[in-house]
Amino acid sequence: MAGYGLRLFAGFAGLVLVMLIVSAVVFFSLFGGYREDIDRSELRTAGNALGVEILRNLRQAEAIDRDALVTMIHEQAEHAGLIVILTDGRGRVLSGFEPSWAGQDGSTGIHYADIVHGSRADGWLDTSLRVDGKKQTALARVMVAPGLARGTDGDSAVLMAVTFGEGYGFAGYGELVGRLLVAGLAGLAVAVLVAMILSRQLMRPLEALTGVVRRFGPDRYDMRAAETGPTQVRELAAAFNAMAERVSGNERAMRGFIADVSHELRTPLTSIRGFVEALRDGTVSDSARREASLDVIHDETRRMLRMIEQLLDLSRLEAGQYRLERSTIELEELFAHIEAMFESRAQDRGVELRWEIAAGTPSIEADFDRLVQVLNNLVDNALRHTTEGSIVISARESGGEVEVSVSDTGEGIAADDLDHLFDRFWQPESRSGPGAGLGLAISREIVRAHGGRIRARSEPNVGTTITVRLPLGPTQN
Repeated sequence: MAGYGLRLFAGFAGLVLVMLIVSAVVFFSLFGGYREDIDRSELRTAGNALGVEILRNLRQAEAIDRDALVTMIHEQAEHAGLIVILTDGRGRVLSGFEPSWAGQDGSTGIHYADIVHGSRADGWLDTSLRVDGKKQTALARVMVAPGLARGTDGDSAVLMAVTFGEGYGFAGYGELVGRLLVAGLAGLAVAVLVAMILSRQLMRPLEALTGVVRRFGPDRYDMRAAETGPTQVRELAAAFNAMAERVSGNERAMRGFIADVSHELRTPLTSIRGFVEALRDGTVSDSARREASLDVIHDETRRMLRMIEQLLDLSRLEAGQYRLERSTIELEELFAHIEAMFESRAQDRGVELRWEIAAGTPSIEADFDRLVQVLNNLVDNALRHTTEGSIVISARESGGEVEVSVSDTGEGIAADDLDHLFDRFWQPESRSGPGAGLGLAISREIVRAHGGRIRARSEPNVGTTITVRLPLGPTQN
């Protein structure tokens, strides 16, 4: 868990660091264009101020004091940190007008025609100069047109080019980078702190859940996780609690099952043991009593075998290990089969047994033998607890299903007992009998295996109706 928390924290911090790096790269990429704009603006401002002085001197006809002009250009260039060059119309540097210039061959490559055709509204042309082997951003403009200079051709034009001198740098660049670095480090520190808090908040409920899971087990099936934290952690805790509830319920059911089986088997085993000991020690001496004792042992043995077979059957059904053999079943055939099984017994008890099928009720896809088992359990229970009146087996279509009911006019079941009617080994005191209380539990699992439902309604001293609803076609189990 600690390793997971560390990876989570590292993931948060790494994500923030990557975002800061990407932001810095994007910022400085955009800042490069911004800096060029500032450079050009500074060049243009300095060039305009210097150009006024140069132009005033150039237009003084023949009386140009070259030394004074060179001195003035040199001082202005050094003050502004610029390289200032005056050329003719073909870009050849005018003699004596190249202060701070480190070019070669006395030429800039800037032509009068290029400036005239490419300059902006303010008269400046974006260009470049090679200074000490490096290409630099520069601006150029016409100072004196050919017609105003000494001659009339393009060579007589006077051009000015300006670029930054050695050591020039954006004045606020270093300070800006420093402040950005401090801001980035501060943001990273805050992000790391937030990442620690977030990872801790996420890990706290996970650690609590891990502790609950570790303690959950025998004698601690009551452990439940607190459903707190992020949505996914709450869902995980809820899923664990649901699983724990099922495990706890299964544990209780298993213990109850073992107790019930022990109780149900104790009675016949005690009876068998008593009669066997009586036979061994000679307490039962005459042949009639010996024969009766053997009959009891035989009946109790068959009862235990029947109970064990029912338990195995129920276990396979609950585990989904029993494969249904489906076929098309006509309800008339199914009900006639049940009637033949119980007709004689019903007559002996003075109870009318009949079946009714509503018009238009379709056939169903189901396991014939298993449905016979279900109806056998239901009708057998009804006969054991009905002393007069009738038992009716009926069927009708309802809501896309076939509804099969077994109704009797027997003693009925109390409302409080109906919820436990289909529990294994459970029998109401008012309906005690020779069974082990497994028949209805088996019937419920068979109906569930068919994708159906079973329920009961009853009224004491009026009768009981148990209804089975089955789908018309097979369902996927």
